[in-house]
Amino acid sequence: MKNNNDILQREEFRQNPFTAPEGYFTSLEDSLRDKVFATEKKPAGFVGVLKPALMMACSFAVILGIGYGILSMTGGLASQNAQMSEYDEIAAAVENMDPAMFEYLDELDFEGYQAQFTPSEEEILQYFATPSTDAALYHYLASIQ
Repeated sequence: MKNNNDILQREEFRQNPFTAPEGYFTSLEDSLRDKVFATEKKPAGFVGVLKPALMMACSFAVILGIGYGILSMTGGLASQNAQMSEYDEIAAAVENMDPAMFEYLDELDFEGYQAQFTPSEEEILQYFATPSTDAALYHYLASIQ
């Protein structure tokens, strides 16, 4: 500790070693003005006009490429294609249906069927008390008729 105090008391360490060159601040304003007004704008050529648009297109391509790579590595594209194929199968089945089927569906009396289906409170409680498997659901629905 005594050594640190000795360093702080020495005169050569207390002086500021950093100084500006002679006349630097007097000529600074003139030199800056000359540099600012001396720059000439070059006319923008074909490349100068297209460069920002080309850079933006390249950045979008990189972002899309990274997204496609991540989706292909995680299998996200395969699941989306599988969902679309299921949708296409359903759409094809609906398109191939007989038009008479649609007329039959229009003639059904859904309101009358809903009026007939009035379960009692005990039936509702029994439904919720049964295990929720598909077999139990099918069995319960078959027992309602």
